[in-house]
Amino acid sequence: MRTILFTSILSLLFLTTAMAQEPAICGDWIGVYKGYKMSDKVNEDGEHYPPVQTDYKAYLRIKIIDNHYSVRMKTRIADESKPFEYEPDCQIVDANEKSITWIFDNGDDYDWSSTAKEQGIKIGHTHDITRCSVTLTNGILHYSELFITTYYDMQGREITTKQWNRENKTFSLYKEDKDW
Repeated sequence: MRTILFTSILSLLFLTTAMAQEPAICGDWIGVYKGYKMSDKVNEDGEHYPPVQTDYKAYLRIKIIDNHYSVRMKTRIADESKPFEYEPDCQIVDANEKSITWIFDNGDDYDWSSTAKEQGIKIGHTHDITRCSVTLTNGILHYSELFITTYYDMQGREITTKQWNRENKTFSLYKEDKDW
């Protein structure tokens, strides 16, 4: 009887431990990618020189909270010369143990010149969304980002939607281990 009870308790403990483990995609991840920053140099007219390519460091924290994935992201220039920029709250679109896709709603942009046109139609405003995805392969988290802009005319009617990989923002992240 004791053997059966002892075996049952051990089995229950093993099963509880196995179920409590988070998927490998969860944790803190760090990666470096190329991006652009405004030049600190100013010409004689007071205008900034063109943006300068520089290394950025991205930090992702992936958790499971109440059986739902949560992703938080922050970035900074790799040399740490500027403070962190925190991405807005993300909306998870799709998630499983090997990949997660989410979006950031960047809102509306009304800062268009009076001559700006899309498909021959004067632009009233745009609405921008960033769609991000990560895929875990062999312990490496592969990140990609798609920028989606919807153009509207002066009366608020949709003209078109365009998508592109912003700044070739595709890079790898590695799990942040405290012991390496």
